[in-house]
Amino acid sequence: MTIITNVLDRFILLAHRCWLWLRDRWTRGALFRIEHVEDEPVRLSPRTVYIIRDAGQDWAAIMSCPGGCGQVLHMNLIPDSKPVWRLTEHPGLTASLWPSVWRREGCGCHFWLKRGRIQWC
Repeated sequence: MTIITNVLDRFILLAHRCWLWLRDRWTRGALFRIEHVEDEPVRLSPRTVYIIRDAGQDWAAIMSCPGGCGQVLHMNLIPDSKPVWRLTEHPGLTASLWPSVWRREGCGCHFWLKRGRIQWC
C-alpha cells in the first residue's frame, strides 16, 4: 500500500508542476494594467488591477483571480489594517504587490504580481 501511495503522491506532484508550467505559458506576455477607481466595479476586466482610492489615499487593490477560478481578490493597502499589501506603481500603468497573494481556499493559487506580470509560486 505504501508503494502505491508513494507513486500516487509523485504523480500528483508531477501533474501539479505540469499545470503550473502550462499556466505560466498561457499568461506569459499578458500584462496586468492598473486602473484607479473610486468604487469597486460591478464587472471586472481581465488582466486589470483596480486601485480603489478615496481622498487621495489608496485603500484596496482588486482583481480577478489569475488562477481562472473567477473569484474577486481584495488586497488591503491601508497600513493600519492587517493583512496589508504594498503597491508599487510602474511606468506603463503596471504595478507590483508585496507580499505574494495566496488563496488558501478555493483554487489555492499563490502568486506574485511583479511589474504587471504574474509569477507563480
